Amino acid sequence: MFCSNCGKEVDNQAVVCPYCGVMTEKGKSFSKKPEKQGNGMAIAGFVCSFLVPILGWVFGGIGLSRANKQDGKGKGFSIAALAISTVMFFVYMSGY
Repeated sequence: MFCSNCGKEVDNQAVVCPYCGVMTEKGKSFSKKPEKQGNGMAIAGFVCSFLVPILGWVFGGIGLSRANKQDGKGKGFSIAALAISTVMFFVYMSGY
């Protein structure tokens, strides 16, 4: 491959051009930040809240904690899971 800055040929595995010190395309691919993952616990809590309220509370709580660390991603599902779990718990306890 060739350096995009100085145009000299560099090794295909090089991260930095040995001639001018500019990062190669391979180096740029290493320096990219990983994409943020979704909040699976929030979704799991939402689904479980209808069937097993205790799991809805657990997963919803974990999802809410993760949402605070992920810029709010999944916060709505987590809050819904906690609310629905509470309602479903009382529905199941009343015998319906």
